[in-house]
Amino acid sequence: MKKVISVLALLGMISFPASAETYRFSYSKLFTQLKHNTEEGHPDIGVAYFMVSADSGQVCPISRAWMRKKEHYEEFTIPASQALPLPLDNQLRKVNPDVFVETPSTLNCDISFQVLVDKPVGKTLTSQQVRDWLPQMDTMMENLGGMFASWFMPKTQGVVIHFSPSATGKITSSEGQDYTIDDHQAIIDASGLGQEVKLTLPEAPIKVSPWLPKNG
Repeated sequence: MKKVISVLALLGMISFPASAETYRFSYSKLFTQLKHNTEEGHPDIGVAYFMVSADSGQVCPISRAWMRKKEHYEEFTIPASQALPLPLDNQLRKVNPDVFVETPSTLNCDISFQVLVDKPVGKTLTSQQVRDWLPQMDTMMENLGGMFASWFMPKTQGVVIHFSPSATGKITSSEGQDYTIDDHQAIIDASGLGQEVKLTLPEAPIKVSPWLPKNG
Protein backbone atom coordinates (compact mmCIF):
# COMPACT_ATOMS: atom_id res chain seq x y z
CA MET A 1 0.00 0.00 0.00
CA LYS A 2 2.76 2.43 0.88
CA LYS A 3 4.37 2.01 -2.53
CA VAL A 4 1.14 2.88 -4.33
CA ILE A 5 0.41 5.90 -2.13
CA SER A 6 3.88 7.38 -2.56
CA VAL A 7 3.67 6.65 -6.28
CA LEU A 8 7.17 5.15 -6.30
CA ALA A 9 8.25 2.53 -8.82
CA LEU A 10 11.50 0.74 -9.55
CA LEU A 11 11.72 -0.27 -13.20
CA GLY A 12 14.44 -2.68 -14.28
CA MET A 13 17.45 -0.70 -13.10
CA ILE A 14 20.73 -1.90 -14.66
CA SER A 15 24.06 -0.33 -13.75
CA PHE A 16 27.09 -0.71 -15.95
CA PRO A 17 29.90 -2.73 -14.31
CA ALA A 18 32.41 0.10 -14.72
CA SER A 19 30.32 2.78 -12.99
CA ALA A 20 27.33 2.75 -10.67
CA GLU A 21 26.43 6.24 -11.85
CA THR A 22 25.04 5.20 -15.25
CA TYR A 23 21.61 3.51 -15.40
CA ARG A 24 19.85 1.95 -18.36
CA PHE A 25 16.09 1.62 -18.82
CA SER A 26 13.74 0.31 -21.46
CA TYR A 27 11.65 3.08 -23.02
CA SER A 28 8.66 0.75 -23.34
CA LYS A 29 8.63 0.16 -19.57
CA LEU A 30 8.80 3.88 -18.85
CA PHE A 31 6.01 4.44 -21.38
CA THR A 32 3.70 2.35 -19.18
CA GLN A 33 3.28 5.27 -16.76
CA LEU A 34 3.83 8.13 -19.21
CA LYS A 35 0.80 7.05 -21.25
CA HIS A 36 -1.47 8.21 -18.41
CA ASN A 37 -0.61 11.81 -19.38
CA THR A 38 -2.90 11.47 -22.40
CA GLU A 39 -5.97 10.41 -20.40
CA GLU A 40 -8.90 12.69 -19.58
CA GLY A 41 -9.88 13.91 -16.12
CA HIS A 42 -6.66 15.68 -15.09
CA PRO A 43 -5.87 18.44 -17.63
CA ASP A 44 -3.49 20.27 -15.26
CA ILE A 45 -1.78 17.17 -13.83
CA GLY A 46 0.81 14.82 -15.28
CA VAL A 47 3.37 12.23 -14.29
CA ALA A 48 7.15 12.50 -14.71
CA TYR A 49 10.19 10.40 -13.88
CA PHE A 50 12.94 11.37 -11.45
CA MET A 51 16.07 9.71 -10.11
CA VAL A 52 15.71 9.45 -6.33
CA SER A 53 18.27 8.59 -3.65
CA ALA A 54 17.50 5.19 -2.16
CA ASP A 55 19.04 6.38 1.12
CA SER A 56 17.58 9.86 1.65
CA GLY A 57 14.57 9.97 -0.68
CA GLN A 58 15.88 13.21 -2.18
CA VAL A 59 15.95 13.80 -5.93
CA CYS A 60 19.32 12.89 -7.46
CA PRO A 61 20.73 15.47 -9.88
CA ILE A 62 20.95 14.15 -13.44
CA SER A 63 24.26 15.05 -15.05
CA ARG A 64 23.36 13.60 -18.43
CA ALA A 65 20.59 11.56 -20.07
CA TRP A 66 20.04 10.22 -23.57
CA MET A 67 18.25 7.64 -25.73
CA ARG A 68 19.94 5.26 -28.15
CA LYS A 69 18.77 2.64 -30.63
CA LYS A 70 21.51 1.38 -32.96
CA GLU A 71 22.71 4.43 -34.90
CA HIS A 72 19.96 6.72 -33.59
CA TYR A 73 20.89 8.92 -30.63
CA GLU A 74 19.17 11.79 -28.80
CA GLU A 75 20.43 13.64 -25.73
CA PHE A 76 17.99 15.32 -23.34
CA THR A 77 18.12 18.80 -21.82
CA ILE A 78 17.44 18.36 -18.10
CA PRO A 79 15.12 20.99 -16.52
CA ALA A 80 15.63 22.60 -13.12
CA SER A 81 13.15 20.16 -11.59
CA GLN A 82 15.49 17.27 -12.58
CA ALA A 83 12.56 15.49 -14.25
CA LEU A 84 13.61 13.14 -17.04
CA PRO A 85 12.12 14.85 -20.14
CA LEU A 86 11.03 11.74 -22.02
CA PRO A 87 8.89 12.23 -25.13
CA LEU A 88 5.54 10.46 -25.18
CA ASP A 89 5.46 8.63 -28.49
CA ASN A 90 3.77 5.35 -29.38
CA GLN A 91 6.18 4.77 -32.26
CA LEU A 92 9.10 5.07 -29.86
CA ARG A 93 7.40 2.48 -27.67
CA LYS A 94 7.44 0.06 -30.60
CA VAL A 95 11.08 0.82 -31.47
CA ASN A 96 11.92 0.62 -27.75
CA PRO A 97 15.23 2.48 -27.48
CA ASP A 98 17.41 2.25 -24.38
CA VAL A 99 17.28 5.25 -22.04
CA PHE A 100 20.51 6.08 -20.20
CA VAL A 101 20.75 8.33 -17.14
CA GLU A 102 23.91 9.48 -15.36
CA THR A 103 23.88 10.63 -11.73
CA PRO A 104 26.73 11.35 -9.26
CA SER A 105 28.63 8.15 -8.47
CA THR A 106 28.41 8.90 -4.73
CA LEU A 107 24.61 8.44 -4.76
CA ASN A 108 22.63 5.23 -4.91
CA CYS A 109 19.68 6.23 -7.09
CA ASP A 110 16.46 4.55 -8.21
CA ILE A 111 14.02 5.70 -10.86
CA SER A 112 10.70 7.00 -9.55
CA PHE A 113 7.62 8.50 -11.10
CA GLN A 114 5.77 11.36 -9.45
CA VAL A 115 2.42 13.04 -9.96
CA LEU A 116 2.79 16.80 -10.38
CA VAL A 117 1.23 19.93 -11.85
CA ASP A 118 1.93 19.81 -15.57
CA LYS A 119 1.41 23.53 -16.23
CA PRO A 120 3.77 26.47 -15.61
CA VAL A 121 3.39 27.84 -12.06
CA GLY A 122 4.46 31.40 -11.32
CA LYS A 123 5.15 33.40 -8.17
CA THR A 124 1.47 33.68 -7.23
CA LEU A 125 -1.21 31.07 -6.61
CA THR A 126 -4.84 31.24 -5.57
CA SER A 127 -6.70 28.95 -3.20
CA GLN A 128 -9.04 28.08 -6.08
CA GLN A 129 -6.13 26.88 -8.22
CA VAL A 130 -4.97 24.62 -5.40
CA ARG A 131 -8.47 23.22 -4.87
CA ASP A 132 -8.91 22.60 -8.59
CA TRP A 133 -5.71 20.53 -8.65
CA LEU A 134 -6.62 18.16 -5.80
CA PRO A 135 -9.32 16.01 -7.49
CA GLN A 136 -7.21 15.90 -10.65
CA MET A 137 -4.27 14.57 -8.62
CA ASP A 138 -6.54 11.95 -7.08
CA THR A 139 -7.73 10.88 -10.52
CA MET A 140 -4.18 10.53 -11.81
CA MET A 141 -3.04 8.53 -8.78
CA GLU A 142 -6.04 6.22 -9.04
CA ASN A 143 -5.24 5.65 -12.73
CA LEU A 144 -1.65 4.81 -11.82
CA GLY A 145 -2.68 2.54 -8.96
CA GLY A 146 -5.23 0.47 -10.87
CA MET A 147 -8.93 -0.20 -10.58
CA PHE A 148 -8.99 -0.73 -6.79
CA ALA A 149 -6.67 2.15 -5.86
CA SER A 150 -9.56 4.39 -4.77
CA TRP A 151 -10.48 1.85 -2.07
CA PHE A 152 -7.37 2.43 0.04
CA MET A 153 -5.70 5.58 -1.26
CA PRO A 154 -6.29 8.72 0.85
CA LYS A 155 -7.55 11.86 -0.85
CA THR A 156 -5.06 14.58 -1.64
CA GLN A 157 -5.32 17.21 1.08
CA GLY A 158 -2.98 19.85 -0.28
CA VAL A 159 0.13 20.44 -2.34
CA VAL A 160 3.88 20.45 -1.82
CA ILE A 161 5.59 23.44 -3.42
CA HIS A 162 9.16 22.54 -4.43
CA PHE A 163 11.77 25.27 -4.87
CA SER A 164 15.34 25.41 -6.14
CA PRO A 165 18.09 24.92 -3.52
CA SER A 166 18.82 28.67 -3.65
CA ALA A 167 15.29 29.65 -2.62
CA THR A 168 14.95 31.73 0.55
CA GLY A 169 12.09 33.39 2.38
CA LYS A 170 8.59 32.02 2.83
CA ILE A 171 5.17 31.76 1.19
CA THR A 172 2.70 34.36 2.42
CA SER A 173 -1.06 34.44 2.01
CA SER A 174 -3.43 37.37 1.67
CA GLU A 175 -4.97 36.20 4.96
CA GLY A 176 -1.67 36.90 6.74
CA GLN A 177 -0.55 33.31 7.18
CA ASP A 178 3.05 32.29 6.46
CA TYR A 179 4.20 28.94 5.09
CA THR A 180 7.77 28.01 5.97
CA ILE A 181 10.10 26.71 3.29
CA ASP A 182 11.90 23.73 4.80
CA ASP A 183 14.42 21.67 2.81
CA HIS A 184 13.47 23.64 -0.35
CA GLN A 185 9.76 22.88 -0.07
CA ALA A 186 6.57 24.10 1.61
CA ILE A 187 3.29 22.31 2.32
CA ILE A 188 -0.02 24.01 1.63
CA ASP A 189 -2.93 22.28 3.41
CA ALA A 190 -6.01 23.19 1.35
CA SER A 191 -8.30 22.76 4.36
CA GLY A 192 -6.67 25.83 5.93
CA LEU A 193 -7.20 28.11 2.93
CA GLY A 194 -10.01 30.62 2.66
CA GLN A 195 -12.19 30.90 -0.43
CA GLU A 196 -10.40 33.75 -2.20
CA VAL A 197 -6.86 33.59 -0.90
CA LYS A 198 -3.80 34.70 -2.86
CA LEU A 199 -0.47 33.01 -2.12
CA THR A 200 2.76 34.87 -2.86
CA LEU A 201 5.87 32.75 -3.45
CA PRO A 202 9.48 33.98 -3.14
CA GLU A 203 10.21 32.57 -6.62
CA ALA A 204 8.55 30.38 -9.21
CA PRO A 205 8.61 26.74 -8.01
CA ILE A 206 10.38 24.00 -9.92
CA LYS A 207 7.43 21.65 -9.38
CA VAL A 208 4.19 21.18 -7.42
CA SER A 209 3.21 17.71 -6.19
CA PRO A 210 0.37 16.20 -4.09
CA TRP A 211 0.38 16.31 -0.31
CA LEU A 212 -1.34 13.34 1.35
CA PRO A 213 -2.32 13.07 5.03
CA LYS A 214 0.37 11.35 7.09
CA ASN A 215 -2.15 8.93 8.54
CA GLY A 216 -2.93 7.70 4.99
